[in-house]
Amino acid sequence: MPARGRSFTPEKITMIPMRRLARLMGCAVVGGLLAAPAEARSRHVETGDAESLEARTVEARLIGPAPREDRRPALDPAKPLGNLDLDRLKTALDHYRKGRIAEGDKAREGIDDPTARALMEWVAIRSGAALGHARIMAFLGENPGWPTGALIRRRAEESLLSDRRSPAAIRAFFKDAAPVSPPGKLALALALKAEGEEARAAELVRETWRNDATGASFEDKVLENFPGVLGRDDHRVRMERHVFRSSWETAARAAARAGPDYVALLKARRAVAAQAKKAGALLAAVPPSVRGDPSFLFARAHNLRRADKYKEAAGILATVPRDPDALVDPEAWWVERRMIARELLDIGEPRAAYEVARGHAARSDVNRIDAEFHAGWIALRFLNEPETAAAHFAVASTIAETPISVARAAYWQGRAAEAAGRAAEARWFYERAALRGITYYGQLARHKLGGTTLPLRNAQADEAARREVEGLAAVQAIRLLYMADAPDLALTLHADIAGRLNDPRQLDALGDLAVSHKDARGLLAVGKTAVQRGYPLDLHAYPTLGIPAFQPVGARVEAAMVYAIARQESAFHPAAVSQAGARGLMQLMPDTARRTAQRFKVGFEADRLTSDPAYNAKLGSAHLSELMEDWKGSLILTFASYNAGGGNVARWIKAYGDPRRMDVDEVDWVERIPFTETRNYVQRVMENFLVYRQRLQERAAESEGPVKAAEVAP
Repeated sequence: MPARGRSFTPEKITMIPMRRLARLMGCAVVGGLLAAPAEARSRHVETGDAESLEARTVEARLIGPAPREDRRPALDPAKPLGNLDLDRLKTALDHYRKGRIAEGDKAREGIDDPTARALMEWVAIRSGAALGHARIMAFLGENPGWPTGALIRRRAEESLLSDRRSPAAIRAFFKDAAPVSPPGKLALALALKAEGEEARAAELVRETWRNDATGASFEDKVLENFPGVLGRDDHRVRMERHVFRSSWETAARAAARAGPDYVALLKARRAVAAQAKKAGALLAAVPPSVRGDPSFLFARAHNLRRADKYKEAAGILATVPRDPDALVDPEAWWVERRMIARELLDIGEPRAAYEVARGHAARSDVNRIDAEFHAGWIALRFLNEPETAAAHFAVASTIAETPISVARAAYWQGRAAEAAGRAAEARWFYERAALRGITYYGQLARHKLGGTTLPLRNAQADEAARREVEGLAAVQAIRLLYMADAPDLALTLHADIAGRLNDPRQLDALGDLAVSHKDARGLLAVGKTAVQRGYPLDLHAYPTLGIPAFQPVGARVEAAMVYAIARQESAFHPAAVSQAGARGLMQLMPDTARRTAQRFKVGFEADRLTSDPAYNAKLGSAHLSELMEDWKGSLILTFASYNAGGGNVARWIKAYGDPRRMDVDEVDWVERIPFTETRNYVQRVMENFLVYRQRLQERAAESEGPVKAAEVAP
């Protein structure tokens, strides 16, 4: 055990030998990479040496999605500098952030710097306070390429309705783009009605009524201005939409308008959602007139699952229509199907589980990929039907665009091909997945191919790219926000600009701006956004700043583990507080932090969890050392326990086996974690850990790799 009391800094890394790391992860690691599945541990896919692996990736590069270019208007160029009083800027920004428009307007007097004035106006618009349509449009006219344009447009649409603009003005505003907000849709509908286009107006009204989340006052405006337009089916759909959102008051108003049978159905839905004892009785009391409604079928399936009657729940799902519109919210239906399918696996009914997953009607890309993965995974790993599995993975592959989803589909396509005895095809798919080496599945695939390092990439900005980025008004605004001690607003601009620049060298320059201000959150926003779009900004996506030096207590854990957790838990936000009450850099629950502090004889101060990131990291690192001890060094179990608690992990070991054992497939074990959040969490932290491990190794070797000195934390 390392001696206590030495300062933790990223330069001081406790390296774990590879043989020991294999045991820590609960799965083999060679060269820092996750191992092959249990049945293939004794053999890699034959690939030859590392050079031939890299050569073969050339063909695979051609089949991945190209970077997704942004087609929005160009960002505004910087304007000549003017007078700037920093204290006035800070005061004005504070007023505007709190919606105090008059006070902000007074505080900004005397500031004529155009970028500062645009920045202050943006913050005022962003606050949601009533500014008036003319003022918002003036901002858009002067700053057409300002970041967060979608938000600004929503505010402009809202002001159309509140300012009661003329039908002609409203029609002109929407000449080139359809409304995106409920107030905008209603404003356009009123304008259309005033000009005699009642059919188009009614269509807009029905669309917003069925789909949008609005309050009672908005509903009253719609009903007052469009009597007779909305019918029973519109109210039924609105009820159902808001049931899935748990917006019970809105759902109740819609049910009352749909009729007494839907009021009874809503009572049953609410009781089932609340797991009330009377849920069964209320379901039985639902009138026959609505028992064929998918809403009633959902409630029955949900209630049966809660009663551990999984086969009966699957039987209900088999009768449900596949039409997404009939289901109202096909994404919520997929979530229910996924839970039932997983429960069926747990009771030894893989065929029924497959049919439940296969019968999905998901519409969003994220859920379609997830549904096809589940169907394919069940077919491959539980039914031993690799050809069936391959078909599902192929569908997922055609939808996938982000690095994680591309690697996930390709890795499992490789597994299916390997199981079917098609080694060359398997190798081709593994190579495709391995190109996304910063992802969990890319790392699994790279190990399959015998790779020993991760292909971390980062574009390098040249002087031309730096000048181009510095010449943007929004980048000048970021610098002003740093000067004004408002890094959270700078974060918003960083993320938006990173979503719009199409030159990786410019993206690198933008990331370097965050580095120069030691802004780990801003750097992460730039890197993650760029990587998601397909640009090579891997190093920026894994900042090696953001964790201050601290005096460790307990057994030392690798720096890579601390970074991996902080990146996933808080995105390096030292004052983050979750809805569950987790706090600070490493998102510690106060009770956990208190117990850890007591065990290691550290004074506990709850406020310091969010005010002192070094204190938070000290306790978080100590808690990780406890978990590593509890789980005898398994990273998989440690990370799962950090997220879901030790009691849940113990239950999963009992149900699915111990991933530290050689006869348990640790890849399947992670996939079988029943909590979607924890399953995703383990995969993300595992991939973070391996990337950080390599990054910190390279830096410890005097930056022989592509690590920039500017990114080294103090």
